Amino acid sequence: MKKILLFPFRIMDGLADRIISIAGAVGLAQFPQFFAQYLQRLGGHLEEARLVITRYRAAAESLDLTLEEYLAQHLASGNEIFVSSGQVLTGVFQRLTELEEAFRALQQAGPFTRWWFFLLKADPLIIRETWRHFHPGLPTTVEGLIYGLAGLFLAWGLYQGVRALILYGGRKIGALLKPGVKPGRPAKPGLPM
Repeated sequence: MKKILLFPFRIMDGLADRIISIAGAVGLAQFPQFFAQYLQRLGGHLEEARLVITRYRAAAESLDLTLEEYLAQHLASGNEIFVSSGQVLTGVFQRLTELEEAFRALQQAGPFTRWWFFLLKADPLIIRETWRHFHPGLPTTVEGLIYGLAGLFLAWGLYQGVRALILYGGRKIGALLKPGVKPGRPAKPGLPM
């Protein structure tokens, strides 16, 4: 009788196990696609920052100044407007340096270390932009297959771990609710349960 009552739960458990495993596989297999789209957006931000610096450099050269001299003139001018634009230009320089460093690191990362460099170097703004316009794809590369398998095993392991914790907790609660066992006190040896 107990087996008949547990049968629907076993079916649900098996179904949940497979659905979560497949979702993990499909989800993690998307990483190479997301990474490629992120890298493309990062490259776009990098080119835009370079374009801004090129325009400032041209403005400096038209005044027979280097870009550094041009920036120093702005910051030391005492005029609030020029100091403000000098600070903006300083920010663009810093952003350009950060973008170049991140792009270089991500571009040089191997297929199976990309996730690590992505975690270290990813820009939250660009991640949000990429996610908003992300187009999932069917992975047809070895890299996509390996990420898919990793997602499958990761999701399956996570499901099994949570399942084991729930079953363990259920057994502990069940043992406490048995007649003759009071919560907080261990059962005396020799008493029937």
